[in-house]
Order: sequence, then structure tokens, then C-alpha cells
Amino acid sequence: MSKNTAAIETSQVFFTYPDGHAVLKSVTCSIKPGEKVALIGPNGAGKSTFMSLLNGVSLPTHGQVHIDGTLVEKESLVNIRRKVGIVFQDPDDQLFCPTVYDDVAFGPLNLGLAHEEVDKRVKESLALVGLEGFDERSSYHLSFGERKRLALATVLSYRPEILVFDEPSTNMDPLNRRKLINWLKESDKTILLCTHDLDIALEVCDRCILLTDGEIVADDTASKILHNRQLLEENNLELPLALMTHELLNDILKNKDDLDEDHRFIIGNFLHAHRHAHGADGEIHFHVHSHDDHSPTHTHHDHDHHEAGSHQHKEAEK
Repeated sequence: MSKNTAAIETSQVFFTYPDGHAVLKSVTCSIKPGEKVALIGPNGAGKSTFMSLLNGVSLPTHGQVHIDGTLVEKESLVNIRRKVGIVFQDPDDQLFCPTVYDDVAFGPLNLGLAHEEVDKRVKESLALVGLEGFDERSSYHLSFGERKRLALATVLSYRPEILVFDEPSTNMDPLNRRKLINWLKESDKTILLCTHDLDIALEVCDRCILLTDGEIVADDTASKILHNRQLLEENNLELPLALMTHELLNDILKNKDDLDEDHRFIIGNFLHAHRHAHGADGEIHFHVHSHDDHSPTHTHHDHDHHEAGSHQHKEAEK
């Protein structure tokens, strides 16, 4: 994939069902190679339809979709589907073979690869998702989280350059969710997450595209969009849980004189760690270095001025 060519590019894309219902309306966006982007929005926003256009499951009613410079059309679908891997919300939609090995080998075999290469790809893909040694197990005897990771392995085995996830964290237990998040953060592939899980979007993605009623209403850094309570609420979304917790603790600390020293220490350290993890700009900035210092210093600034807060935070770290 060329670094000078967009991995995904849509231009004035419309999609309308035969009954006249318009699902996507003039959707134009561009995603760079290696970028991690969250596509967010309320139910019925058009996220699943957008996702289906990226490997030609559906074709636009009007407008164009390009993958690595190639127009998505009937004549290019074989090439496009080698470049774009889609991991569905329900892993059972992708698992249908007797064993884990067979499920992961299915794609490479259909590419006409030699058995030695297929075997190599199966082992590499299972290792990438932490399922080494699962080769001969039945896919249907795995936990839901393991099946989610297996579904990802089936896509990785034909080595797509772009990965598209439909609600990747749905119904996952905390341990498997964390394993998935870590994998996504470490991956160097172009990744698009279609998700309602704004916490995973905040942690994994550099950028967010907010889709409502088939139109892009915001396209900016994940931090700016996911910190914008008004924007999210206007589009039937809530702040990520991590940021709601951050706000709540800031509110508590406005009355910090009512707290004992240990509680101030614990909450101050949480906020300090949270800013390092998420870049959150709370109204009060705490800098706690040891349990011996129970009186964190703080500064006040406007919550909406993210860039000023980021600069202040960087200065504090020097």
C-alpha cells in the first residue's frame, strides 16, 4: 500500500434502498494508511452500511469508494477483498469449519496458496491473537471471547492491509476485551472500528468520524470529539465512561476540604494517571508524586480548551 495514496477514500457517497430510504447521504472522507479511526454514531446512523461498501458487499447508489486507489466495483472485488478484512460483530458468522485450524486455513486455501504457506499463515495468525495450540479444537467449544479472537485470525490469515471491525468489544469479558485492545493498539494496519464503545475508541483510535442519519457531522481527533459532551449528547451518545468518571472525581475534588488525606491522595493519583492515558483535560489538574505529599497542586482552566490544556500538561512534565 502506497503511503501517498489514501487507504480508504469515499467521495460524495449515497446509498438508498429500493424503497427510497436513504441510508448514506453525501459521505466524503479519507483515511490514511496505518491510521486508526473510530466510526461512531447512534443506532441507524448508517455505520453498518458504510462498512459494507468498503469490500463491495454493497455498492453505492451514487458516488465512489476507493481502496488504496482502486475503485470498488464489480470488476475489482477480488482484489479489494484481499485488501479489506471485515471482522463481524458475531464471530459465529465467520466460523463454520470443524476445527480452529480449518477455519483459519479456509481463506488462504481459497486464495490458491500452497499447503506449506497455508500452514505457516494459520500458525502465525493464531499466535497473533493468542490462540497458539488451539489448532485441533472445535471453534464452537471456545468461549465467546476466544471465538472473537478466532474470527480475527481467520481474517488475518489472508493478510489484508485494512481491518474493519463491527462492534469489536460487544459481549466480551474484561480479560478478552483488554487482549483485543492491546492487539489493536500494537497493530500497524489501517484500522476502522465501527462501534458504540466510546471507551475503546478513546483508547485505541487517533481519530473519530461521527455519523448521524447517514451524514458525517464531525470528523476530528478522537480526543476532541469524545471530550465534547454537547456534541455527543446532540447525537444520542454519552461521554466515554472513563471521562464521566474523570468529571465526577473533579466535581468531588471541588469540595476536597470535605475529604480526608487518603481519599485526596487516591483520587488525585487517579486523575494524574488518567490524563497520561487519555489526555483528559479536567477542570482541576493534580500532580501527585508520593503518598507523603497529600496536598496535590491544581490549576483551573476552561474544560473546552483542549489544546491549551495539553500544552500546560506538557510544560508540567518538563
